[in-house]
Amino acid sequence: MLARTLFCAYGCIHLNNWNANSQAMNSEIKIVKSITPEELTLVCGLPGIAYVGKIPVDYIIQQQKAELIGEVYSEHFPPYVIINKDGLVELFRNELHYLKNDLGKPIVLLSGNSQAFSPEGQYEIVDKVLDWAIKNNLKRVVSIAALLTDRPFEVPSVYCSGTTPAVLEEAKTLGVQPLDQGIIGGENGLIIGLSRKKNIEGICLLTETHSYQTPTGEYIMDPRTAPPTLTVLTKLLNLKIDMEPMDKKIKEMDETLVKMAEFEKHIRDEMQQSSKKPSYVT
Repeated sequence: MLARTLFCAYGCIHLNNWNANSQAMNSEIKIVKSITPEELTLVCGLPGIAYVGKIPVDYIIQQQKAELIGEVYSEHFPPYVIINKDGLVELFRNELHYLKNDLGKPIVLLSGNSQAFSPEGQYEIVDKVLDWAIKNNLKRVVSIAALLTDRPFEVPSVYCSGTTPAVLEEAKTLGVQPLDQGIIGGENGLIIGLSRKKNIEGICLLTETHSYQTPTGEYIMDPRTAPPTLTVLTKLLNLKIDMEPMDKKIKEMDETLVKMAEFEKHIRDEMQQSSKKPSYVT
C-alpha cells in the first residue's frame, strides 16, 4: 500500500513550458496482471481534501485483500522519490487493485499517493485510465470526493452527482440526495465528467467534511467521513466489510483533534499573556 501522500486538488502548478504537441511519453500504465472481465466497475478514490476519497478506497483494498494488477506512472506526478524503511526508493504513482464483489462481479479500485500537479496531467491520466478500463469492458465508474461545509453535524451526510438521471435515482434509493450546483475539483471529479463524454455511466459520492487543519494550516485526513461513505459505497458495489478497524481509527482521530485544540488554546493563552506584559525602554 502507498503510505505517504501528496496531492494537488485543483492543479496548483501550471507547467508553462508544457507543449500540447510534444511526443514525449508523459503517462503510462504498467500492467502487473491482465484481467478479462465481462463487465467492470471502476472505483476512484485518489488523495484530495481531507483524504475523503482515498480513505474508504484504501480501506476496501486492505479489508478485501484486493490484488494489485496495475501501476500508473506519470511525468505529471511530483518530481520526487519516496524513501522506504528498507532504504529503497519508489516513484509517486497510482495503483489499480482488483477484486470481485459478493455477487462475483469484477471491481477495480484506483488509488495512490498523488494526483497530477497540472490540469493537463490530470486530464491525461484520467483519460488513459478510462481508456484502459473501457478496453476491459467498463460499465460504471464510481468516485468519491469531499464536500466542504461549515454546517455543524454529528454524522457527515453523503451527496452525489452523476452522468444520468437513472444513476441519480438509484442513489436516492440509498438515501443519497443529488447536488444541484457546484464544482468538483481534481481527478475524482474529472473522471466522472470524462466518463460522461465517453458514454460511460458514472456517479460521484461527495461526503461532508470540515476539512481540519493543523496549527500551521496543513489539511489532515478526516476518517470520520469514511463510515457514511462506505455505507453507501458498499451497497453500490455489493460488498460486505468489517468496520471495526475503521472505528478504531476514528477514535484515534478524535483524540488527536482534542490534543490539537488543547495545543492551540495553550498557544493563544500564551500570546494573550505576552501581549499584556509591560514593555520597558532603557
